[in-house]
Amino acid sequence: MLKKLLKLPFYIFIKIMEKVNFLYYSNKFGNFGNGSRVAKKIWLVNPSKIFIGKSCFIGPYARIETYTNYGNEITNPKLSLGDNCILQHAVHIYCANSIELGEGCLIASGCMITDNNHGTDPESCFYADQPLRAKSTIIKEGVWLGENVCVLAGSIIGKKCIIGANSVVNSNIPDYSIAAGNPAKVIKQYNFETKKWEKV
Repeated sequence: MLKKLLKLPFYIFIKIMEKVNFLYYSNKFGNFGNGSRVAKKIWLVNPSKIFIGKSCFIGPYARIETYTNYGNEITNPKLSLGDNCILQHAVHIYCANSIELGEGCLIASGCMITDNNHGTDPESCFYADQPLRAKSTIIKEGVWLGENVCVLAGSIIGKKCIIGANSVVNSNIPDYSIAAGNPAKVIKQYNFETKKWEKV
């Protein structure tokens, strides 16, 4: 049934979800812009540090988390989504410092976006007990992340980029690029003169 619903035009899908009482409206959360909708089955941690723009949609089973206990320090993380962002089901965003999504981003199901990682010293304590290391992560306007993309700490994805399904982004992707792989590498860039995506 859900697969059939997901094939409908987006505005029709939203109307059906509202009818069956599956969506919340933004005014229940505080830092959500007008017209934003979130599914009921989501997990928000420290919502006061989460800022959602206007007319956004967050699908079911999403985990949107900010943490103020960064290692042994108290920090002031900020996670922001621009207007008109769409996050499909089971998206996980984990912020200990700063994560920014620009306007009009499309984040497909199962994606993970983070700005931090555990320490990786094999001679120290268990990795889970090592202090986190954080770098700001930025996804600029109009980016499309395919299914199950992983965006790691410190990455910057440029305007209108497309990241192929199952890719791992761990660096900077220039504006108007298509990137894929693990680690993600640019395979095409948009040529404004020919109006085509061209192989790199």
